[in-house]
Parts: sequence; C-alpha cells; structure tokens
Amino acid sequence: MITSVEEMIGKYVNAWNHHNVDEFKAAFAECWSADATYTDPNYDIAGLDAIAELAQISLDKLPGRTFSVLTQPEYHHNVGRYNWQVHLPEGTKDGFDYFEFNSEFKITRIVSFF
Repeated sequence: MITSVEEMIGKYVNAWNHHNVDEFKAAFAECWSADATYTDPNYDIAGLDAIAELAQISLDKLPGRTFSVLTQPEYHHNVGRYNWQVHLPEGTKDGFDYFEFNSEFKITRIVSFF
C-alpha cells in the first residue's frame, strides 16, 4: 500500500526500469489506477496493459535506458508535477510530468513532456 505522493511517483518512475511487459505490468499495477491515462507528444493511451506495452516499446527503441526522479513532486488537491531524467548510452535527457492521483495514491492521469 502506497502512503505518500513521493512513494507513488518513485514507484511509477522505477516501473519504467523493468525488462519485459510482465514486469512492467506488475510494477505499474502498484501505482497506476485501472483506468489511468498517459499522454505525451506521441501517445494517448489508457489502462494498465497499455502503459506496460508503451514501456516495452520504449525499451525496445532505447535498450538500456533507465529513468530516475530528478526533483521531488510538488502537489496539492490530487494534482502535481515533478521532473525526471532518462539515462541513455549517449547521455541524459530531462523531462517533466503533470499528474493526477486518487485517495489511494494511485495515478489516474499522467501528461509527460520531454
């Protein structure tokens, strides 16, 4: 059971660091509500299976990439934002996410910018 926004975001970002769709799905299930949505410049998806599949697509395109939280989340009224970093063989890139969450500290919406 997640007890804080910081823990929720940590679990979400770390979920991207797994190695196959089954691992992705299990990790996201800890912090992702069943009907959560994810939007970035290239994707607009909904649900646990979709986020796990997107993580697999990301790993297939960028083998060896890992993500980390760059700044702790700022939040209020079940919405927030934080900065993240992706570590690639050629260096790092930064991005940020806007997120919404429910009373169980599960993400209901992510809008990602990179």
